[in-house]
Amino acid sequence: MESLPDLVESAINARLRGRQIHGLALAAFDADGILFSGGVGFSDLARGERVAEATVFRAASISKLLTSSLVLRLAELGLLDLDTPVNEYLPPEQRILDRTGVAAPIEIRQLLSHSSGLPAGVRGANVGNPALSFLANQGRVRTLEDAIAGLQVTHPPGSRVVYSNPAFNLLGFIAGRVAGRPFELAVREHVLGPLGMTNSAFTTNRSGPGIATPYGSILPPQVSSKPAHHLQLVGTAMGGLTTSATDLARFGRMILNNGVLGTTRLLSARTLENALTVQAVNHPELQQGFGLGFKLRRWRDRKTVGHDGNMPGVATQLKISPADGVGVVVLTNGFALGVPHEIADIALEYALALPPEREPGSPVITQGTSRAEWESLGRRSTGNYQVLDASPPGTVGRLLDLTTRVRVNHEAGGRLRVDGYDGADGPMWLQPDGDLGHYVVASAVDNGSNAVLDERSDGTHIWCGYSGHLFCPRRGA
Repeated sequence: MESLPDLVESAINARLRGRQIHGLALAAFDADGILFSGGVGFSDLARGERVAEATVFRAASISKLLTSSLVLRLAELGLLDLDTPVNEYLPPEQRILDRTGVAAPIEIRQLLSHSSGLPAGVRGANVGNPALSFLANQGRVRTLEDAIAGLQVTHPPGSRVVYSNPAFNLLGFIAGRVAGRPFELAVREHVLGPLGMTNSAFTTNRSGPGIATPYGSILPPQVSSKPAHHLQLVGTAMGGLTTSATDLARFGRMILNNGVLGTTRLLSARTLENALTVQAVNHPELQQGFGLGFKLRRWRDRKTVGHDGNMPGVATQLKISPADGVGVVVLTNGFALGVPHEIADIALEYALALPPEREPGSPVITQGTSRAEWESLGRRSTGNYQVLDASPPGTVGRLLDLTTRVRVNHEAGGRLRVDGYDGADGPMWLQPDGDLGHYVVASAVDNGSNAVLDERSDGTHIWCGYSGHLFCPRRGA
């Protein structure tokens, strides 16, 4: 196992300084083991403790990959079926209803692919202030069971992609129920233990020597040097994994070995292939979508699989290129989602001996579409946009919808600049790429993914990322 290459470490140091992040751990791996790894910066300022590759971080939404793996493992054991309605695994008082009070026809598979009809939200998070926690959770939430109580679908299952933390808390509850033990014990027995992830656990909180302290403002979530350790996740299935870069690399190596790590087969090759196949996309012309828990996309002319994570004081990334047999884990203790994305790309480029890509793709205008048409579309698309399907139901969601505005401006040649969209962690540019209304994304997050702009009778819609949906109402409507 080698230490961090100079090029990678230099890039890490530059971003830690520029984004007020105190520490980062990285492990690049192939099917056989770690290629290079190391830590940069501090895991805890008060203790003066530096980051190592074995330092434990909160993984945030990377947790969903382990939750998904538990569900898939239980399906292989015959304890549940991906195509069976969710409500068959729930007691009557916990069943998921639609707005008319009728049982919603959600399948387990739809929960895994964020196409279940359940809304966005962070229910199951204790932010350290009882009043604010009560407001954010729409009540008192002390257990995983509390976190899923009263869930209702907000749109028909299968109709569109909405990134739903509540869906994964529901998966965790069902997994624990069919396994006959609490979710945290079930995932240890069926996933963490078999993979030898001995330094990993699903917990509401974890602190002390060897464990990175998250730094950042909790409300509103933003970059800061203030410890964010008061945040606790009761809904651990959606984001409660604590792990190290080297531990999480063991999970990645299982993916590269078609479900096997060492002498242990966690998942069958067929199950894993299904998990790594796109199940749902937010728009039919997007090139990125969700498999069974996994985020799937094209990057540098190859398919990559994995997940990122972001919560107050945490930003993470796990990115794997199965065809190349290489992956990378990046864990940080700061709230800047773009940093682990950028560092993961740089580390993968180094491991694959690829030249760096400063701007994604080679934007082109298809024959028959003129520059003037792109310019006209860009001018028409300029305006203030709403972010749809990203806020939780209730008072908090309504406040977010009222206060969140994204600005889109046309720069030149049809190129659009998007400001204020949290999913991009900074400005995002949409560069013309092919047919009119199709773009390649230049951004710190998911650089090189694509976006689609539709002009409809109600206004202008922009789909980007995995679940991003921006909307500008038609003027005069």
